[in-house]
Formats: sequence, structure tokens, C-alpha cells
Amino acid sequence: MAGMVNRYSADNETSRKRLESFVQRLSDRDMARRAPNGWTIGGLLVHLAFYDYRAVVLLQRWKSGAIAASPSDVNTVNDSLKPIANAVGAADVRRVVVESARAVDAEVDSLDPGFLARVEAEGTAVKLNRSLHREHHLQQVEGMLAAGSP
Repeated sequence: MAGMVNRYSADNETSRKRLESFVQRLSDRDMARRAPNGWTIGGLLVHLAFYDYRAVVLLQRWKSGAIAASPSDVNTVNDSLKPIANAVGAADVRRVVVESARAVDAEVDSLDPGFLARVEAEGTAVKLNRSLHREHHLQQVEGMLAAGSP
């Protein structure tokens, strides 16, 4: 990032860099560790990638039309995603989580001020501060690793 593009850019960049560094340090064995809720570390990271890509798709659609609601039952989506996300191999997890974070950050950074204000007011399906979701799950994974989850 050449300079702060909007009020989300710095936080998003900081969390993206932390995420990129973190996933490169995880071993394949770490990626396979499972939490009591059934998610593996790799699966949680794919979950992050899914929601980053979802934000990219919604923002791109909204740019070419009206900002519209995109309701979904988050628990159903997450429960459906879990077995698929858990099955993704470690190398692909590393790649997709970094690619998705870069893509969504670039998309958020590209928003002109008027459209950004509209998304903030009307686009509740997308959280522009991606760092909040990333940090939540990075802390969760760090806790799993510290506790020695199998």
C-alpha cells in the first residue's frame, strides 16, 4: 500500500501482513490440528478466505449496480463449509488465504469516497474492516496452538 487509501486500509494491511507471516510459519501438522468445534486450523483459515472472497464479489457486484442485501444464515453457511474447508491441503490453504486477503484489501482500497460511504450505510453484508475477522481467528488459532490441540 503506497499510502492510506481510506480509514480501513492501515488496519487491513497490518492484519494481512500478520496473516501472511503467520500462515507461512504453520506446519502441515499445525494446519491439521482440530478444535473442539470440529474446525481444523487450516479449515478456519479457509473460512477466512471464503468470507474475504465473498466481500470481493459483493463489492464488485454493488459497483456495477445497486447495493442490495445479501442475507445468509451464517451458521448454516459455516457448518456447510466446515467439511470442505477442513479437507483443503495445507499448501492450498496458505495460497488461498493470502490471495483472498490481498484481493479484498485491494478491493476495499479501490473504493471511491462516495461509494465507500454508501457501502457503510447500505452494505451491511460486508465489513470493510477485514482486520476484525482476521484477528479474531488468528487469536483463536494461536490459542489452539498454545493449548496443544491435537
